[in-house]
Amino acid sequence: MLVGNDIVDLHDPESRPEALHNRFDTRVFTSDEREVLNTSASAHALRWTLWAAKESAYKVAKKLDPAVRFLPRDFVVRRLAEGRAVVVHETGPFDVRLRRTDEWVSAVATHMAADAAWTTAANAPEANRSVSAGIERLEVHGADPSQTVRESVCAALALRMNVPPGQVQIAADRGIPVALWRNRRLPVDLSLSHHGRFVAWACLLLKSLPQGNQAGGFSDDREPVTAFEHGSAPRDHHLGPTANQGDQGALR
Repeated sequence: MLVGNDIVDLHDPESRPEALHNRFDTRVFTSDEREVLNTSASAHALRWTLWAAKESAYKVAKKLDPAVRFLPRDFVVRRLAEGRAVVVHETGPFDVRLRRTDEWVSAVATHMAADAAWTTAANAPEANRSVSAGIERLEVHGADPSQTVRESVCAALALRMNVPPGQVQIAADRGIPVALWRNRRLPVDLSLSHHGRFVAWACLLLKSLPQGNQAGGFSDDREPVTAFEHGSAPRDHHLGPTANQGDQGALR
């Protein structure tokens, strides 16, 4: 099980309808998705709901197959209801959890079994309950969003492990963020995102985390990851940067 996430600042200048290319919707959305957008009373929020669902699913697909490219229309939003969506792609279906406020929309995607039934929040797959997520606003003008989101997820992992935040670090493995403790990779899958005034992270526990008050925490045959390149990967898209109650259930 893997995780991907995305966040969109609904008030960022590049998110505003007048800032978009006149063919943006055609390039990004399927005909069914555009039909729902064109009849929605809250098209602005729905547009970025669909976008965030697609991009979060893409981040999981990229982990499954490094050759996958972000071609938005290939990531098809089939269902959208009760804060969840199903995104279909050749790498498999993705279960996406959606949250929205007046300021931002966020999405967290996980890979589903090919024959998985549509689920609601009440009966979601057990694996999804191992996903933690966080969203923060950049309070300091000019703050580095890549650094801020890394500090945020490090603090959350350190709290879970009962160790000082400085002991947890984020590195990159071929552009994919990974968490390190004592110079070894932690058993978590991570996804980081930032846009406008907001940063967001999602973390899926692959197994129990080691605790700081326990000796060791990893077997000696674990592969060290000191060679991983440190730093933030850029946002995964270049097209530009989520649903109203009335839009829920419109995509089937």
